[in-house]
Amino acid sequence: MRADMYRILRGKTIYISFAVMLAILVVSIFVLRTAMHSGVIIIVGEPEYIAAINEERFRAAEVMSGSVAAQMMLASMETIAYFFIPLVIIVAMAAFSSGAIKNEIPVGINRTKFYLSKLVLASILCIAFVVLYPLLAVVFATTVDGVGDWSGGLLSDMLNILGSLTVVSIAFSSVGVFLCFATKRAGAVIGLFLAVMLIPSAIVALLYQAFPGAMEFLNYDLFNQFYLLSQETVSTTELVRGLAIALAYIIGTTVAGLALFKKAEI
Repeated sequence: MRADMYRILRGKTIYISFAVMLAILVVSIFVLRTAMHSGVIIIVGEPEYIAAINEERFRAAEVMSGSVAAQMMLASMETIAYFFIPLVIIVAMAAFSSGAIKNEIPVGINRTKFYLSKLVLASILCIAFVVLYPLLAVVFATTVDGVGDWSGGLLSDMLNILGSLTVVSIAFSSVGVFLCFATKRAGAVIGLFLAVMLIPSAIVALLYQAFPGAMEFLNYDLFNQFYLLSQETVSTTELVRGLAIALAYIIGTTVAGLALFKKAEI
């Protein structure tokens, strides 16, 4: 992990990803004064209610304080999931693209330890971006209209939300690392990773026209958990269900990835 971290810090990808995140925050806080969203389909009630919620989310804030920015960024956390793709690739794909794995495995490095080291480091980087996204937004917004009103348990809600999203971030890292070890090609990982995030929403949107009840399936979509678990009003049922879904992805992809990697020819 230490060698991987040294290599990552010497490269450009991590800094480019961070710069893009900063650019999104600058545009959101100083220019648009509203959160930028990825377009994920949201389930919160009837279609009319969804439309009203979306309209409210995209309305520019009159006062851009730290507390307002925190709420806005937490409501758009699904955007940060796209940054997981380059982060996972620079951690887990380098050994395959450079051919270094042909030297590391034969000299006695345990495959389980090798796989888990990539997963842990990828998870750390993804969690760091999840935490920095709202944190930097608060810092930027504070320079505009001050700290704002943090009463009503906003700070504790923010910490609880970030804690829940940490588990979801690890789930995405697990999926990404699995795809890296399964395909060994960066292009395939990008395509499949985007498919995991976008295809379920697209399919449900199509099925909804004939079967309105199909929208319920999005409650079990991993990508949609970023929205569901980032709400201050998240229910206990939604919280438990979201964490269970994330844990299922973590366990399932890790077990499958380890089994596949142990049998793979290097």
